[in-house]
Amino acid sequence: MSLILRCLQQPDCETIPSETAVAIILSILKKINLLPLNCNKDQRECATKGLEVIRAFLEIQSATKTAHASYYDLIREIPQVFLPGAVVHWTLDEFMNYLQKRRQNLAQLIMPPDASWSLISHVSRQHEFTNLSQRPTHLMFAADYANGIRDGHMTTHVSLFGDLLYQRAPSDEIFPMIRQLPPTPVGVSALRESLVIKTRDVVRCIQRHSRFHEPRPVDMTIPVASNPEMVIPENLDFMELLIELSDQLYVFINSELSQTTTIYPTGFAVLYEDLITDYNALVTGTDKSPPELEKDNTLIFLLLQLIHIDKVGGKDKLLSQDYAGDEHLFRLLIGLYNEDQVNSKDGFYLRDLALHCAISHQQAYIRDRYMMKFRHPKLAVIWPYYSQICYNIQSYFLGKYKNNVQDTTCLSNLSTQENVKIAMESQLRQNIVAGTLFIYLVPNYQGREPELDVSGMFLKGGTVNYKLLDMLNVDTRHRTLGLIYKMMLDSDTGPRFHGDPSSQVKFVSPYVIDAAYKLISSTPCSVEPIMKALFERLRRCDRISKSMSDVPADIVRWQFTVLQLLNFRLIRSLKFTPNCAYLLHFMKFTLSLTKHRALYNLVETCHHSVLGIQSNHKFLRSLVDNKRERPYWFDESEALARRTVLTIARVVKLRGQGDAPLGITSEILQILHKHPILWTEEILAFFPEPVRDFYRTQDQAEVSRAIPGEVTEKDVTTLLEGTSVHNVLLVPKGLESNTSLLAHYSNMHNHPFFLCVLWDIITIHQQISETMLEDIRAVLLQFPPSHMSTYTLQLVDYTLCKLDPKNPVEATESIDFIVRIFEELVWKYQLLSIEHMLLALMTGHPSRSGDVAMKILIQMTVNSTELSSRISHWTSIGISPRSWEEDAYYDKLQGYLARYPEYFGFEAHEIRSGTNPIYPPLELSLLDSYNNVLLRLLNVFDLIIGRFIEYQMTDTLVTFLEKFGCLYLYHNTPMGFVRDTLLYYYESPMMRDHRVTKALLKLLDFKQVELSPVLTDYVQEMNRSEDQFDEHYVHEICRKLAISMDPKECGYKTDSGMPERHYREISNPATQGLYIATIESLAAPLSKEKFVEYLLNLVLAKRSAPSTSGPLSSSSSVAASTMASSGAHGSGLASRIVPEPRVIHAAGLLLSTLPSEFMDLFFVEVDAFTRTDETLLQASTVSEKSTPASRAAAAASYIGRPLTANTTGSGGGRVPATAVGAGSNAPSAANVKNEGNGTASTPSFKRTTVQDMLLSTIFSSYANNRNNYRTNMPNSFLTFFHAVAHYSSADILLRVMKCLENWRQGTSQPPPTGSSLSNYKDTLIRFNNHYDNMRDEIIEDVSPSSSMGMQGLSGNPVKMMKKNQSIRTDVQLLFICALVGPMVHRFEKVQIGGSTGHFLVVLVELLAMVTDTIEAAARPGLSTLEQVIDFM
Repeated sequence: MSLILRCLQQPDCETIPSETAVAIILSILKKINLLPLNCNKDQRECATKGLEVIRAFLEIQSATKTAHASYYDLIREIPQVFLPGAVVHWTLDEFMNYLQKRRQNLAQLIMPPDASWSLISHVSRQHEFTNLSQRPTHLMFAADYANGIRDGHMTTHVSLFGDLLYQRAPSDEIFPMIRQLPPTPVGVSALRESLVIKTRDVVRCIQRHSRFHEPRPVDMTIPVASNPEMVIPENLDFMELLIELSDQLYVFINSELSQTTTIYPTGFAVLYEDLITDYNALVTGTDKSPPELEKDNTLIFLLLQLIHIDKVGGKDKLLSQDYAGDEHLFRLLIGLYNEDQVNSKDGFYLRDLALHCAISHQQAYIRDRYMMKFRHPKLAVIWPYYSQICYNIQSYFLGKYKNNVQDTTCLSNLSTQENVKIAMESQLRQNIVAGTLFIYLVPNYQGREPELDVSGMFLKGGTVNYKLLDMLNVDTRHRTLGLIYKMMLDSDTGPRFHGDPSSQVKFVSPYVIDAAYKLISSTPCSVEPIMKALFERLRRCDRISKSMSDVPADIVRWQFTVLQLLNFRLIRSLKFTPNCAYLLHFMKFTLSLTKHRALYNLVETCHHSVLGIQSNHKFLRSLVDNKRERPYWFDESEALARRTVLTIARVVKLRGQGDAPLGITSEILQILHKHPILWTEEILAFFPEPVRDFYRTQDQAEVSRAIPGEVTEKDVTTLLEGTSVHNVLLVPKGLESNTSLLAHYSNMHNHPFFLCVLWDIITIHQQISETMLEDIRAVLLQFPPSHMSTYTLQLVDYTLCKLDPKNPVEATESIDFIVRIFEELVWKYQLLSIEHMLLALMTGHPSRSGDVAMKILIQMTVNSTELSSRISHWTSIGISPRSWEEDAYYDKLQGYLARYPEYFGFEAHEIRSGTNPIYPPLELSLLDSYNNVLLRLLNVFDLIIGRFIEYQMTDTLVTFLEKFGCLYLYHNTPMGFVRDTLLYYYESPMMRDHRVTKALLKLLDFKQVELSPVLTDYVQEMNRSEDQFDEHYVHEICRKLAISMDPKECGYKTDSGMPERHYREISNPATQGLYIATIESLAAPLSKEKFVEYLLNLVLAKRSAPSTSGPLSSSSSVAASTMASSGAHGSGLASRIVPEPRVIHAAGLLLSTLPSEFMDLFFVEVDAFTRTDETLLQASTVSEKSTPASRAAAAASYIGRPLTANTTGSGGGRVPATAVGAGSNAPSAANVKNEGNGTASTPSFKRTTVQDMLLSTIFSSYANNRNNYRTNMPNSFLTFFHAVAHYSSADILLRVMKCLENWRQGTSQPPPTGSSLSNYKDTLIRFNNHYDNMRDEIIEDVSPSSSMGMQGLSGNPVKMMKKNQSIRTDVQLLFICALVGPMVHRFEKVQIGGSTGHFLVVLVELLAMVTDTIEAAARPGLSTLEQVIDFM
């Protein structure tokens, strides 16, 4: 050992490779650890010598050399030698404790003060799914992670599963997380544990809102009435929680996951017997934990939902064998029963008789039923009375419903009493209710001929209310939907019926489709296999369009039926599913190739709807799919291509581009349309930078700005005057044959000219002559449906080009004429589509007559009598905006269509005039279950609203919103549209106009969206004052969002009038809360500066505090500062509640969602806070101005210092020499020693105990600080910063990088301006004169007056202060490390400055700059710089 030590201490000793040095150190530690506990003198000296050798390896021997190994290298390898819990020899205690302390200090920089961020289903980015245990540094900090997890400061697989379960996440989002589970029993049980925790939270929530401890009088005398009255509580809001949880349990008990991952030996994630055991542990407790719940019949109700599964957890006859055997599972089930619950004021037979239903369901397998009450005494009292009720319910259902199922009204509009009885029957007997419902919906031919609809196209069954379907057992709902799919939607030959229906019955009843929609909504998880099968079949049918020129009629009917269901009912729920991004792939060939015009119209509408709901980067990836099999997505339709560009712009602008592959945006924009798409400057101004740059580059490439495919007046004149093709349209009917006309336009090359020629003919007659409509129809039927949008666009371009802008009077008359003819073409004769017409008028091409087009558009919408009359009639027929409540939708729709019929084959005039037969014949008739022009127009209205904002047409926009706002009650995603509009157009001055924001918010149904009462009253003009939009308003937004994100809150209704969760626009309570919070933030009359200020007030618990003067030399002064920062009550301090961690996380999530202008302001605060925060300065090491001599002396002091926890230096850091105070300009230690009087002046910089205490609170757990009244602003700010960073895209890394580069520039960088933190009147950042030397740079006055002899009172030259506010202290540097530490794993994946390591280069340069400024950086005993070195 002595030899090794002498070798290492030689000045010319070469540096040993780090790996070799660490290996030697570990070997020495192992040898020392093998010494006996009772060591003799020689053994102790050997251990001491070994530690000296280790010190020699780790310490820097001179200012020009580096250590052989770093402490970090040793700390990283220690866990592999000394396992957790291993015994360490007493001679190593001090050294190992020091290593542990150093590791813990480093862990504080790697882990945020609170990392228990909620996972937000569908909104979260990929990095948010990465658990800390999956990072490379996990093993090194395993003990620290374990402590954080134990204290609830970090996420685990259990908590992430819990978030997804609480948020109704689809199983396709959960399965990838299952693949990440470690292949251990702990990993396998994570999902089960999450389900049990969710069950516990749901039961607790129900118990909080129920009166189970208040009994009600009960007469349990037998006999029971043949039609027993059901006990039902006054409030059934809790049922939506049970519906959701039952559906999830059904999925994971019934789903085989062996194909998903290999870590499930049984093939199933959750087993029934494990679940019932866990439920019993909740009410009885375990050896390690007390009971967490009172006995509750809700647990039995949930288990009852699983009894109907044929193979429970993959085991056949599991329950039947248990009932016939030792009854172990049965005994556990009985142990959950609470006999007092059913007799309480909130008793509920459907839930509280679940045990009796389970026994009745399995009664065939129970051994010796007559002795059952003796084997289970609890049943002795309750069984006779309630078993009779169960028996009578079965008899009642058989007589009242099953035997009367041919009555198409017997299951309609039932009372809650009847709904509960039928639901009880679904729990008592398997399949009987599902079979009854199906026969009720689809009548069979037994007994009598079923009734046909008026149209004769489907069998007219009954209607079923959603309340009945919701209450049914989950297996019954699943089986009913399965019957509907198998019999109605899973055949190439159309729906299948019992018997032999009429040949014209080819469609599924709209009432059956309604029932399917309600069942899918109430069981979103368990129906995923059916939905996958539906989409796969939709894909196959779409490809048939590619392979067959004439698609079979049955396929067309099936597509039309299913696409109506998807577009008008399921589109809002599809928004948050994995399939959403790929929906265009299921109908891409039908869009281009279908010949059926009604089907094309629906497919085109579906495309607009699908584009309108996109919000995820997966959509971008889906568009560049190499399997798209077509060179362009929308070759035939410029309108759809433009809509797609707007969608891409919205997704990138709202979600950032960081998570998408580089260059993906440009790649997509090139494959949308065969012609370059050009935009006006007004539209380009709102595009995000990647999209805008693409079109700017396109303009610079001198792409032709001409309108593609433009038809000129010369072309039309040539056709009219140079040929006789169109004579049939010019002369009276019968004088000319249309043969040449049809022959001419049978060539697709001539198609674009027809509508323009027709326009000139109409202009000649000044009206549309009805005598030529038959020939017009014959020509138009030759045009492919997919090209009609482009032909309409060419017609609009042609008419606008013919206007004379130099003659305003004539132009006005021409516009009136154009509007009149356009409306006749659209409404009266239905030769053109109103959707195509409006889209053509607002394309946004810079070469088109934008102003005139917008005038015509306004005339055809706001001032259109035809459109107004349709809307008035639509609202008068009373269709409920809550589609799940509207059982008579089809009947009301037919009433509307009877008055305003819609035609897609140009036959409107022929049918109205009674022409018979019509030639060419009509296309295949299809059944409109939901489709109508008003609902289709909503997609176009979304674009019109955006165009009005882009062109700053404020008054027109307000009028438009007021006129058509009633239609937005039927919008698929009104809340999403309003939120996206507020975000996308935030920078528009119109968004500051309160008339606009109020009109936008009025598009929402306040009976379905829980907005702040303050904002609701403001929008509805009930309170016009803006004074209530204060700090409290912003704080309530965050607190409300925090509650919606918390799984423990269960998303319980706060208003019984709100829809059930599974029918809302957003069923995920966290995502819905985020959307509402965003709307409340942007729609309020608050400036972004005020909003950010209020948000920081909340996070930092801002309060006024008196400024302190003089040095804080005592613990009481620092404690006072900490109390002021933490919210302690005291004289002179304004009390404010310190927020919970979940509130800070919610505020971070909200800020990451708001427009980039808010993030700009936040990073001004980040910069200002890091430079100027008083708490950071109070905790910093105080020193005098650094000089080259002092820095050299400091460097020399590293040599030969003792190896103790209190005096060990930062050694081993492989950083530039300037980082430890030595550089090319620094004299050697020997020179310093001989300088002046032969001694170097060493500054006094001793750290106080109070400073160490304050420093420890800055980087410790936020929750611990809060619970122990130690919160401080740096700690709160760190917590908030990392919440913002966690929920942001990778774009935030560029902002962090910018801050680092600013700080690196030091004094040359001016302090940030506009910081609300540094401008608070009540001094949120408290300045203390004692720390001016850290904040300001002292310079000597070199003015002429000084040179003339002016001196201070002390006789020294006058000192002047120059404002600096740069990073100058060790704790500031440590704070920066804590800012970037938890984000290092994200920096490694993103190229910044041309490389992935650029941020580290900047950070090292910043370290060198700071340590070169303060000589205290290189002094022994300064643990702050040790942490920085280890972090590097």
